[in-house]
Amino acid sequence: QQNQSQTKQNTASQNKQTSQNNQTGQNKQTSQNNQSSSFSQKKQEKQNKRTKLTTIDLINPDTSSFSEREDLTYTELIKLWIENGQSVLLRGPSGIGKTDRLRTMFPNIIDLKLADNMFPEVVLGSINFQEGQQIPPNFAREAILQCATQEERELVEQNLSRLYDIADLVYERSKNSNEKVVILLDELLNVKPAVQALVYNIVLNKVVESSGKSLKLPANTVVVATGNQQKYSAVSHDLAEPLEKRFDHIVDLEPRVDDWLKDYAIPKKVHPAVIAFIVSKYYENGCSNAIEDIGYFYEEPEVGLKNIDKNGCRGRTNDPRGWVAVSNSIKQFEANLKDGKLKNKNVEQIFEETIKTKLRSEWAEEFIDFYNIPTPTPHQILTGDYPIGLFAPGTINEKFIHAAKLLLATKEEVGACREYIRTYCGAEYLKNYDLMWPGNDEDKALIIYDLQQKDKLNRSASNGTKTKIEFDFTNK
Repeated sequence: QQNQSQTKQNTASQNKQTSQNNQTGQNKQTSQNNQSSSFSQKKQEKQNKRTKLTTIDLINPDTSSFSEREDLTYTELIKLWIENGQSVLLRGPSGIGKTDRLRTMFPNIIDLKLADNMFPEVVLGSINFQEGQQIPPNFAREAILQCATQEERELVEQNLSRLYDIADLVYERSKNSNEKVVILLDELLNVKPAVQALVYNIVLNKVVESSGKSLKLPANTVVVATGNQQKYSAVSHDLAEPLEKRFDHIVDLEPRVDDWLKDYAIPKKVHPAVIAFIVSKYYENGCSNAIEDIGYFYEEPEVGLKNIDKNGCRGRTNDPRGWVAVSNSIKQFEANLKDGKLKNKNVEQIFEETIKTKLRSEWAEEFIDFYNIPTPTPHQILTGDYPIGLFAPGTINEKFIHAAKLLLATKEEVGACREYIRTYCGAEYLKNYDLMWPGNDEDKALIIYDLQQKDKLNRSASNGTKTKIEFDFTNK
């Protein structure tokens, strides 16, 4: 009787715990669903409040409804401004892809490297950077250079001549072309204000000045700059107010998972395991971009101070640049593996130690487990050359990594990959795949559109109904 009583108590306790776990899981899933749909809900609420016509409505010839219009990512907004000829200053923490984003948008961007040692102190001390006079001002050139050493004079002329080299390059690219020629002032905020003054006239008037001569840059020249706020860099300086006000747009960037995936990771072919891991954590956290929810992707510098390692060093923190480094290391490891360079070596140890040098221990362990979930390649799916029983995904993590690793499918492989995801992962994973696979590639977006139309036709045929599909390639 005592044993039976104890068994009943244990059973009741287990049932209670199971019920609590189920409720917790349901609450977490509900929270994720609510967060995931919060953006569309806010958009709908904003539309509902639009009871009156606005000035924009009167000017805009677009007849689509407010709910049908897509929000632009910051990358798309920045590209729009630059293509309109407007100067942009991007500020934000290191490692979130400020410069990479600009170079991805404009592969032929021209770099003007700035450094504190570009000009000797004797020259810098003479600059009126509040007014942005050239370096050095014409009226002071002789006096300044007389006080300088031969080495200092050579440094001045060398760096000033670089400006004319850039001007020549701008003019060369402007020949017979109206495309924007973009000059990048990388890490502008990390040099002394006196050196910042060097670019004042470039930003203000698109004029390059050297050796008493002035050269007006073409009208299609656009100046963009990047830098860290003082919160994130001990060597950062505020821009002189006149220079700051000359930028048409100043954007304080925050790390965003969705923008990075769409605008950088997928177009740049970051390793699919890295993309899959970030995607799975993104959806696990309700598609939130709040700093407190994206520690797997980006962590504030102070997080490292809270995770001191056994040697007393600050712990590594996650950021997009670090994940790109992880991607590059995996690609090199896999290449060595396939080429037989690691024959008779403990490859598991090599891989684990490689990842642990990039990520803090807890993140490294989780990522290594995630990476080791076996998946077929897009080519294997296209040819059907893979054992279903070995690869069939079961858990949520397995479904995420299967779907995300197929984001690198080619245009010839994507149709077969979509069918694989539909069959073995589910409709929700296919929906996310369709959103992410094109990235910013309009041709890829059209391919997905066509495949979705074929899906509709197939569903209609299976239901015995006729559906009229109109292909309009002029307004996607």
